[in-house]
Amino acid sequence: MTLSIFSRRGCLGGLGPAAIAAGLLVQGLAHPALAQPAPAARPHTLWTLTADRVLHRYSAAEPAVEQASRPVAGLPAGDPVVGIDYRVAYGQLYALTRSGRLYVLDTDTGEARAVSAAATAVPMDRGEVYGMNFNPSADRLRVVDCAGQNFRLHPLTNEVVDADPATPGVQLDGRLAYAATDSGAGKGVCIKAVAYTYNKRDPKITTNYAIEASQGWLLMQGSLEGATPVVSPNTGQLTTVGALALGRIESVQFDIADRDNDALAAIRLTPQSPTQLYRIRLASGASTLLGTLGQGAPVLGFAIEP
Repeated sequence: MTLSIFSRRGCLGGLGPAAIAAGLLVQGLAHPALAQPAPAARPHTLWTLTADRVLHRYSAAEPAVEQASRPVAGLPAGDPVVGIDYRVAYGQLYALTRSGRLYVLDTDTGEARAVSAAATAVPMDRGEVYGMNFNPSADRLRVVDCAGQNFRLHPLTNEVVDADPATPGVQLDGRLAYAATDSGAGKGVCIKAVAYTYNKRDPKITTNYAIEASQGWLLMQGSLEGATPVVSPNTGQLTTVGALALGRIESVQFDIADRDNDALAAIRLTPQSPTQLYRIRLASGASTLLGTLGQGAPVLGFAIEP
């Protein structure tokens, strides 16, 4: 005799979802893939670098819990880091120091290896706050500062990418300023962080987002991927996306995950505030607090592991 989960009074009665799914499998009425719950998305792994030159690892699912730490060796004294980011195509974590030198950081050992003995020709010791992020399409490092400076670095040579090779000397990219048609046109701007999206359907296009700290806004540097006419981030043109609704921001580090374009930021609202992790909606700028990052110490760099 064949037993059926439907044999009793011909109905599902008080059976729960798990029992129903199991019964359907026995009866051959359900495909196993349909009966199994969807796998949970793997939480992003986050790295921060603090002023004491220690790398810290966290999970975005539990930002308050430090998973590991690595003291960094090989960075020269008196040359603080201004940002870190992954060169995603190669899985390497880079650090940029105030002297303009690039280093590759080994997250297993904490060793810092200089890309080049020479520093960039761009003066970076003026006390400005810098933001940096790799362009996944061009494989170049975008660097901006609160004073409006905007340029790119080559990850293998540490050299500044010349924006106009036809002109003698090395030309930087266009200074950061709102587009003439934007609501912020004519206003001052203080960009403290930038991050690029990843387009899996067309890796040749990307969008560069920026966080303006004096008002707490999410901006686009250049045009949205796929939009026409195309405006390069090299122009420095900024357009407003929307408010983070946090007010003025003291410090911010920003990154966008290559896996799913999840935008996360390590933000300190005041000099006395703890560093907290936020998720940012790229379509609107709206932010959601995920929790304090570790013990809340100030961070010099923040990156999402690919």
